[in-house]
Amino acid sequence: MNIQTNLISNYYAPIANKPKSEKIKPVSNPQIKQLSNHYYPPVSMTFKGQWFEDNYIKKVNDKKYQGTGLMQDGVWFDFNKVGWKNLSKEPLDWNTATETDFYVFQHANALAETNDTSWVKRFNKYNVTKPLATSHSIDSREVKEPPAKNLYEKPTDDISFATNLKELMNMSKHKSLDVPITDNNGKLIIDCVVFDTETTGTNTDDYSKPLDKIIQIGAIQVKNGEVVKDSGYSQLINPKMHIPEGASAVHGIYDEDLKDAPVMEQVLKPFVNNYLNKKNGIIVAYNSKFDIKMLNNAINEHNEYSDEQLKPKRAYKVIDPFILQQRIHPYLGARKRLSEQYKFLFCKNLDDAHDAFADVKGTVNVLKYDLYYLSEKRKDKTKPLTIRDVLLFQNGVVPKNLDMKLDHQGCNADVNFRTSYRLESVNVTNYFTGYKITKDNLEKIKDEIGEENIKKLRNEDLIDEDIDVKKQNGYPINPNETKILNKTGGVENAFYVMKNNFMKVLDFADIKGYKDKPKEVIKYIIAENSKQYINEDSIDLWVKNPNPKDIKAGNDLPVFKISQRVMQEEG
Repeated sequence: MNIQTNLISNYYAPIANKPKSEKIKPVSNPQIKQLSNHYYPPVSMTFKGQWFEDNYIKKVNDKKYQGTGLMQDGVWFDFNKVGWKNLSKEPLDWNTATETDFYVFQHANALAETNDTSWVKRFNKYNVTKPLATSHSIDSREVKEPPAKNLYEKPTDDISFATNLKELMNMSKHKSLDVPITDNNGKLIIDCVVFDTETTGTNTDDYSKPLDKIIQIGAIQVKNGEVVKDSGYSQLINPKMHIPEGASAVHGIYDEDLKDAPVMEQVLKPFVNNYLNKKNGIIVAYNSKFDIKMLNNAINEHNEYSDEQLKPKRAYKVIDPFILQQRIHPYLGARKRLSEQYKFLFCKNLDDAHDAFADVKGTVNVLKYDLYYLSEKRKDKTKPLTIRDVLLFQNGVVPKNLDMKLDHQGCNADVNFRTSYRLESVNVTNYFTGYKITKDNLEKIKDEIGEENIKKLRNEDLIDEDIDVKKQNGYPINPNETKILNKTGGVENAFYVMKNNFMKVLDFADIKGYKDKPKEVIKYIIAENSKQYINEDSIDLWVKNPNPKDIKAGNDLPVFKISQRVMQEEG
């Protein structure tokens, strides 16, 4: 059973003199011991009881998809309105936004995150206490330890923190890194080039098969802390290979888009020499280990055939806001992609995400946020942090002038999971729980899908599928429970949380087209008529805590004044 539909019985007071048909029957919760067999009505238990609702949510009443606009009858959060698709229509106006507006947006975005992705359910103290991205990018052996020499042909393939720190802690080397990032008034004065790539895939180092290629480079120059007008660079590149459909689905670039584009050999030397040079400052890239490897692969290929050698780029001389964000805000959203972090930091869409040029513009803002944040944490406010200080912190060492501590995974020790994400009882209506084919559903659609399909859905011989419950809903389960459910009546009355699993079952049932409708249309009709909702009830949700009152206790939220500063500087 989906734990989202369960109730925490001791949160509610018993119902008196209520018709049995209107009473709510408690369901056993594997996380919380059942305390009573009484019936209980819902009460509001959102983020420290009513405090956040009264002091924040109810003070924003001019929005459709946040604040009181999300509430039905002042009680229920209407999940017909919850979700980033709706919330993105109401970005903050940073010329007028108040702290109340900011944290109410955080609340709406927290609900959107629970609605839009299953990652939040997997991201809990019973399972993994940090996002998976953190384990891969900060806590994995690949980045913490230098690789065995025989595994890599080129030293530029070593992106480990250990190797980076070996270089950075030699203060007699790389003097260009000892320049301040701000002036004495706290204004950013950094010079850098921010770049991003789109590619044919993600294979950067498995030489047993063809390496993937860059198909777009986007870049922009920042001088004295400000974006240089007319410095934008966006170039499509013909990779001379087919772009897999999966890659095109992500970035929207197809073979036909590149047929007249220059090849990498025509683009690489001007880009490296004119853009990525010392004069323009340090290199910046979001999730740089991917982009730098891609770039170095192109440089290495060039060097094999050219007399004019290009110098590969080294990881210890690249600022990566992807890593900085996870060290500073490990619990700011379960997903660490640039577009997802942008939502929390700046309360708006990163327009055209997965376009290389759009991504570099977004990366500039995240970089500025991170640098301002670190600058605010200085012990001695009269001494600006340097680029070397930022890189040391990025690689897991706190420089002397930074008043921060890192936990055992190398993340901000002033924040914690326990306060940042919580299992909350939330009053909901129109809350989608999953797919279930019932007798009544089938009766309604029998004329649309045909009697043969009805029989297949009721086929009692349809065997159980090996779909692990943990992969369905992300909650901890009884170790002895290995099947998604025990079906005794075919697909009828079976319950599925994820649409792709439900569609698999329809394929197992061998659903066919009917009359003029093809099979996919029939499946769509079945799915749409099998959706199950919870209406006017309280359910338990893992959700990001938007309450600024909990920041001192470790709630990981963005700093309003820093986000505001970055957005107002952008204009």
